[in-house]
Amino acid sequence: MKRRIMSFIIVFLIILPMSLIAATEVVNQEAIVNSPQDVLLIYDQLAADTVYRNNLSAVETLLSSLSQTAEIVSMDDYPGGRLLAYHKVIVLKNTQNAINNPALIADCQNYSGAMVYIGFAAPELVPGLAGFPVSRQLGRTVSVNLNGLAISSIWIDELQVIDATPDSGEVTIGVGTASYPFAKTSGQLTYVPTFIGQPGFTLGLGEVLKDWFGRINSVHMTLLIPDIYPFSDLNMVIETADAFYANGIPFTLGVAPLDDNIDYPAMARFYQVLRYVQSRNGTILIHRPSPATVSDSSTVLSEKMYTVIAKMVENGVYPLGLVTDESLFFDAVDAVNPLNLFSSGIIMSDTSIAAPGPKASWALNSASMAVTLETVINSSSQNRNFGNYPINTTIVMALPENKDVLTAQLNTINQKWLSLTNYQQLDNQWTIGQNNVVSGPAGIWVNGLPVSLVYDEEPISDDYAYQKPPEYSLEKIFTAGNAFLLTVVGIIIVVFIIIVVFSRRVYLSKFRKVVDQEQDNQSVKENDKKEGNTP
Repeated sequence: MKRRIMSFIIVFLIILPMSLIAATEVVNQEAIVNSPQDVLLIYDQLAADTVYRNNLSAVETLLSSLSQTAEIVSMDDYPGGRLLAYHKVIVLKNTQNAINNPALIADCQNYSGAMVYIGFAAPELVPGLAGFPVSRQLGRTVSVNLNGLAISSIWIDELQVIDATPDSGEVTIGVGTASYPFAKTSGQLTYVPTFIGQPGFTLGLGEVLKDWFGRINSVHMTLLIPDIYPFSDLNMVIETADAFYANGIPFTLGVAPLDDNIDYPAMARFYQVLRYVQSRNGTILIHRPSPATVSDSSTVLSEKMYTVIAKMVENGVYPLGLVTDESLFFDAVDAVNPLNLFSSGIIMSDTSIAAPGPKASWALNSASMAVTLETVINSSSQNRNFGNYPINTTIVMALPENKDVLTAQLNTINQKWLSLTNYQQLDNQWTIGQNNVVSGPAGIWVNGLPVSLVYDEEPISDDYAYQKPPEYSLEKIFTAGNAFLLTVVGIIIVVFIIIVVFSRRVYLSKFRKVVDQEQDNQSVKENDKKEGNTP
C-alpha cells in the first residue's frame, strides 16, 4: 500500500511540471496571437541632458513613418510577461546605467522573437550581444552611407562600431577611410551600436527597420510647403506654383485649417488660390489643427473639422492627406476624429523630448518622414540622379519670401536631380461626413465621380453683409443710464408743468375773490345811498 502511494506521488510530481509548462506555452502563444500593437519599444531613460535626448522621439517618428503601431514603456515601468505578447521588440539603451528590473531581465533572456537592440550594450539583459565584436572610439567625425547616398559628416564624442566588414548594400558608418556596418544581425537579434537622433542616423535606422518589418514596397520622395494661411503671401504662392509647374516639379501645400469667417470673401479668394495650385500639379494637404488656428481645439476635431473639410470640398479644394507631428498618434483615436480617417500623411520631425510614461500609438496606412532641404543639400549621390532615401520622405521647404529665394530653391532642386513624386498619384482616400475622396494614377474622385482640376476663376463679390459688431456691456450700461435720466427728467418736467398750471389757477382764484368782494361792498354802499335818499 505504501509503495502504491509513493508511486502515485512520484508520477504526480513528474506530470505536474509538464502540464504547467504546456499551459505556459499555450498562454504564451495566445499572448503572441493577441498582440495589441505591431511592436513593443522598451527604453531605459530619456537622456535629456545628453546627445541622445532626441533618440526616443526619432524612433517613434520612424515607426509612424513606416505605418507601424507601437507600445512604448520604460525599463523601470516594464510589467513582467509583456514581451510574450509580441513577435517583435525594440530595445533602446541611451545610457550605460544598470538595469534594475528583474522581470525585464528574465523576459529578455528568455525571449525568442525578433529583437532590434539600439545603443549601449547590456549583455546581462540580452546575452546575444556578447557575440558582436564592438570597439569604442573617442572623438570621431562620422558620415552615414545609405547605399549610394552619403550624408555629410558629424562629430561624435563617443562612437561604438562593430568591427566587421560591411556586406554589399548595407548601411555603413564612415570614419575617415574606414567603413563599419551600421547594424549587424545574428539570428533573431539585430544590433545597432550607435544611434543619435539626427537625420543621417535616423534614415540609416529607417532602412534597418524597413527591412526588419519586411516592407518591400517601393519608396518615394515628395515636396511640401507647409503652414499656408489665408493671410499668407498668396501672390508668392501663385508665383511658386507657376515656377514649379514650369520646371516640372510636383509639390504639396500644407494648409492650416481655420474655422472662423469661412464665408467671408477673403476665404473665397483663398480657396480660389488653392484651386489654382491644384491646376499646377500641386496637392493640398491639411495640417493638424492647433489652438492658434481654431477655436476650442478640444471639440474642433469632432465637429468643426467636419465643417472645415466640407467647405473646402464645396469650393473645389480636395485635401488628400494629413500633416502632423508624432504626438497626434498617442492621442486616443476617438479624440482625434476625423483626422484618423485620412489614409496617408506626412510626419513632421519633433525635436522636443518625448513624454515619459507608458503609451501606445496608432498609425496611418501610409506615411512619409519629413526631412529639411538642408538635409538634402548635405546629402551626396554616387549617381547623377539623386534617387531616394531608404524610406518614404518629404522635403520640407518654406514658402519663399521673394523671387530670389524661389530661384535659389529651384536651382537646388534641379541641381540635385531629385525624383519627386506627385502626391495626387499615390493611393489616398478618406470618407468624412458626406464626402468620399479617392486619388491615384487615374486622378481625384469625389463621391465616385472624377473631378477636373482645370482652373476656372469665379468672380468674388465684395458686397458681403458682415455681422454686426457685438454690443459691449458698457454700451448697454450707458444706454440704460441715458434712458433712466431721460425718464427722470421727463417726470420732473411734467411735475413742473403741473405745478405751474396749478399755481396759476390758485393765483387767479385768489384774485377773483378780492374783486368779487369789492364789487359786493360797492353794491351795499349804493343800496344804502338809495335808502337814505328815499322821502
